[in-house]
Amino acid sequence: MPGSKRTKNTVALARVPDGIDHFNVTELVDNDEWSAVLLTADFTGQDAEDFELRESVARGGRWSGVTLTRFHATDAVFEDCDLSGLVVHEGVFRRVVFLRCRMTGAVLAGASLHDVRIEGCTLDDANLRMIEVERMDVVDTTFTGADFYAATLTHVRAERCDMRGVEFSKLKADDVDLRTSRLEDVRGADALRGVTISADQMLPLARSLAVALEITVVDADDDD
Repeated sequence: MPGSKRTKNTVALARVPDGIDHFNVTELVDNDEWSAVLLTADFTGQDAEDFELRESVARGGRWSGVTLTRFHATDAVFEDCDLSGLVVHEGVFRRVVFLRCRMTGAVLAGASLHDVRIEGCTLDDANLRMIEVERMDVVDTTFTGADFYAATLTHVRAERCDMRGVEFSKLKADDVDLRTSRLEDVRGADALRGVTISADQMLPLARSLAVALEITVVDADDDD
């Protein structure tokens, strides 16, 4: 909202103009920029390089198996889309919303995300290695088995998310709040410095911490 105030850790909303027109296109094109359009097409399995999406909405479309190289999305909303198996190389997402999207197995490794909101999505087994995030809110989203190896997360909130089995090794975290999210059997739990959790999450995390710190846990009456 113009003139509204926000702090440095508040996610900025996507700015999409009212009354955008439906863009009747079914093919992704290299070196193209789509602006102020509504997309509903099936792009399954297509490839594109140096492609940019601005001030637009993708609603109910299929992007499964799409490969995008040097993809920039700015002020964009992906709503009820199938993004499973999407592969993005050198991606930049700025003021982007993912709402109720299927993103199973998506590859966003090394992408830069600024002011992103993810709600009601599925990112199980997603490859998020070495992503750089500055301000992101995630709500009611599944990340089971996702890979955040060597990711850099700054000002991130994850509410009621399923993060069981997530890889956190070499994570760099600053102002990351994972309270209310499930954290059982995560890998690299010793890298969760700078992360806020609740007291009732300590017990589910204990086993993962013991494994990460190579602590051997035995029964008190075990003589071995």
